[in-house]
Amino acid sequence: MPRVIFRQRGADLYCYIAKQDLEAKVTQVEHDTPERWGGAILLEGGRCYYVSEQPGRPNFPVSLRASRDAQMQEGR
Repeated sequence: MPRVIFRQRGADLYCYIAKQDLEAKVTQVEHDTPERWGGAILLEGGRCYYVSEQPGRPNFPVSLRASRDAQMQEGR
């Protein structure tokens, strides 16, 4: 399970995956409310990762573990 870093740049959220030296804009977050944040994270280019739900929106930048779920990607 890779560790990814989420960073806020202006109104946009970006995800950096160190193992792949990849930074991509987050296009969708499954849960993005004041009460919970996380779940399926869709990146530009079509990659999809899963981040355990957090109790509220974290303060960025934040480093979290993410898994790549092929089923979530195929379903989109």
